Amino acid sequence: MTKGNDHKNKFLLTHREREVFELLVQDKTTRDIAGQLFISEKTVRNHISNVLCFQAHT
Repeated sequence: MTKGNDHKNKFLLTHREREVFELLVQDKTTRDIAGQLFISEKTVRNHISNVLCFQAHT
């Protein structure tokens, strides 16, 4: 892998997925995250699921 690819791999999560996970590690609930980001709890769960599924396939 080249150095350029290393840089690209740092950003595999979307901006919103990073926001969700930053709040998760602060021990926020899906309800807290949804309220803070002005999205539904279902959307929060979808972001979490997308990341976990992505990790399982890599």
